[in-house]
Amino acid sequence: MRRLLVLAAFSASAIAASGLPASAASQVHYCPPEARGVVSHTGDAAWTATNQSSRVTGARVEMIGGQPSLVCVYRMFGGDYWIHRRPEAPFMQCNGGDMGSGRLGFLCVRG
Repeated sequence: MRRLLVLAAFSASAIAASGLPASAASQVHYCPPEARGVVSHTGDAAWTATNQSSRVTGARVEMIGGQPSLVCVYRMFGGDYWIHRRPEAPFMQCNGGDMGSGRLGFLCVRG
């Protein structure tokens, strides 16, 4: 019996050390805390382009190209500016919002 327990403990530690992925129930994606918009122009050097930056102001799921996208919203150039990514399969059911500690992002679950 003792030999069986030692073998079971060795097997469990070898599997844990192998880096095999655990079956996660969810994924969390945080929005970048700040975005910077850069403007370029085709005018001569007398014209100056003003860059803008913003902290993230919202997180929501939007359909882009017929597929759900995780959208981080920033305020620049007088309107909303989006940075987006697709959720990773199989974690396709996502909700955006405050993730705690003042961070905005997404909780995605299997589905």
